[in-house]
Amino acid sequence: MTTREFLNSVISANISDDMNSKAQDLISALDAKNEKRKSSDSKSKREATARRDAVHAYLSKTPAFVEPIAEALGLSVGQVRSALSALVRDGLAVKAEVKDGKSRKMAYSVKE
Repeated sequence: MTTREFLNSVISANISDDMNSKAQDLISALDAKNEKRKSSDSKSKREATARRDAVHAYLSKTPAFVEPIAEALGLSVGQVRSALSALVRDGLAVKAEVKDGKSRKMAYSVKE
């Protein structure tokens, strides 16, 4: 059970006005903390944005598989996969399954 679920249970149980008020205050504090975390410009967020932009620039030149992108940009495969997922989610890139020898791989390209 999360803190939010617990606090909402306290409120819905209508135990006492003081407890309901305290639970509402704690939920408001959770919301404020989460909003601050989302809107913060942390170092890791800036680095992820830079990697995403670099991967997008690479794809604008040529479609590619994950491994060649990672090698060309000096990034880990995981970092490239994360950047590609964000690009696909945001509609800036597309992925397609391609047969590569006996196996199948995902190829990525910039969305036209």
